[in-house]
Amino acid sequence: MILYFSATGNSRYVAEQLAAATGDIRLTDMRTISDGKLRFSISAGEPVGFVFPVHSWGMPKGLPELVSSLRFDGYSPESNYCYMACSCGDDAGLTFTQWMKCAGNAGLRGDAGYSVFMPNTYVLLPGFDTDDEATVTKKLQEAPLKIAEIAGMIARRERGDHTFHGSFSHFKSRIIYPAFMRMITDKPFHTDPEKCTGCGRCAAVCPTHNIVIADGRPQWQGNCINCLACYHHCPTKSIGYGKKTRQKGQYHFK
Repeated sequence: MILYFSATGNSRYVAEQLAAATGDIRLTDMRTISDGKLRFSISAGEPVGFVFPVHSWGMPKGLPELVSSLRFDGYSPESNYCYMACSCGDDAGLTFTQWMKCAGNAGLRGDAGYSVFMPNTYVLLPGFDTDDEATVTKKLQEAPLKIAEIAGMIARRERGDHTFHGSFSHFKSRIIYPAFMRMITDKPFHTDPEKCTGCGRCAAVCPTHNIVIADGRPQWQGNCINCLACYHHCPTKSIGYGKKTRQKGQYHFK
């Protein structure tokens, strides 16, 4: 089985392609997991995969707690191969190490970790923006080859950390990541009343159900993970985050 989390579509694409390449017929969107569905049954020999995006060189806010709370009836480390595959714009830092701890909390042995370069989506800090068109095209052309390579490694049940750490990985994942998690807020989100049509697309794509439409406009409810799904999916580009998203691009996997 493959459990995936995706906001702008990159990780959903990776999960779907991995499922097709490995013949895995059980694909579960972790956004739909509720308190009553934290336990899964798996058969002997069935791989267990987790696919998700990298947020500031670590797992998205709330995902470590969710993964840690899951339980898998029938799981055996001798029989069931457990892996993660993360989508990242550049580097993954120590995401594999973080996920390994969460997998252990769930009673799983984390056997392997993989990463796939996908188009950048983070735009909330100076110097961070979506990729230019040529870079987007290059990443999307190369992604299927990387996913096929990963599928082969899964079939061979290779073990180890195969993610791309990048430079200064300890500093990024141990110092920047915790600081980033603490500064996450939805207070700066706003809409341009001249552009917003009240279509509700932002509310529909929000993975934490953090947006409601009131008086024809989106209202953020304080349970944000800064995935920027609302910003990137807005068809009129009416959503902004203070002044930080001015002149910044949009991207979501189509």
